[in-house]
Amino acid sequence: MKYLLVLTTAVILFGCSATKKQQKKSETATLIAPSLELVWETDTLMTTAECVIYDKSQDIIYVSNINEGPWEKDGNGFLSKLGADGNVIELKWVEGLDAPKGLAIFEGSLFVNDIDQLIEIDIEKGKIKSRTKIGGDPDLNGLTVDDSGVLYASGSKSFKIYRIEKGLVEVVVEGELGRPNGIYSEKDRLLMLTNQTNKLMAIDKATKEITMLADSLGHADGIVQVGDGSYIVSNWKGQLFHLSAGMNKTVILDTTADEINAADIELIQEKSLVIVPTFFDNRVRAYKLINL
Repeated sequence: MKYLLVLTTAVILFGCSATKKQQKKSETATLIAPSLELVWETDTLMTTAECVIYDKSQDIIYVSNINEGPWEKDGNGFLSKLGADGNVIELKWVEGLDAPKGLAIFEGSLFVNDIDQLIEIDIEKGKIKSRTKIGGDPDLNGLTVDDSGVLYASGSKSFKIYRIEKGLVEVVVEGELGRPNGIYSEKDRLLMLTNQTNKLMAIDKATKEITMLADSLGHADGIVQVGDGSYIVSNWKGQLFHLSAGMNKTVILDTTADEINAADIELIQEKSLVIVPTFFDNRVRAYKLINL
């Protein structure tokens, strides 16, 4: 009987140990970050490429090219069209902009932040359709749109987040925001990156309450949602971070030693491609997202 009791206890302990090991292995597996593999890159024609966005209906990537002074009203900024394979379809598709940055697409229109105005472009015609002036010297940067067509823009100089609906502008939050940059709209909240305080923040759309989600993100610039509850965030100086659903951070790309920037990124879910505008490197790069 004593032997049987000892044997039974040993079996139970072994089973518990095995279960714990399996749980630990499972938890570790869920924390494994994806990796990136360079697939293509353009020639150095994308002068000061700041933002990229994918138009699924056209299978086109739009690129905002500042072309010299990042905050100067010099009229030499332009937008490019790339194929999803990296081939340049039209280098200067829309010209005459100043320093185009954040991009968003909604119902046949491409919206672009241009220092102190939000410009709407008719995609089919490739022509400017409207301009919405944002007062107060904002230095508009990141841009996002929700499912109903409401746009949200960050003002890096004004330290404000703007809500734009049918040409009407209102301030969502303002103050000590750490120089807001990248912004991403979800159902009930906005995600905001700050390149002065290097953080990822969440803004509740209803209450305007701000919560910090992650920090130490460098010169935080662009953010995309991967689809499994995780995100990829760019550090303008040349890094990409993978943030798990629990906000565990892993560096998955680092081109800082080569002085290749990583500005406002895009993820093409259907092709598992992360598109990276390299700013002063004057190129756009595409990386295959592996191990998801």
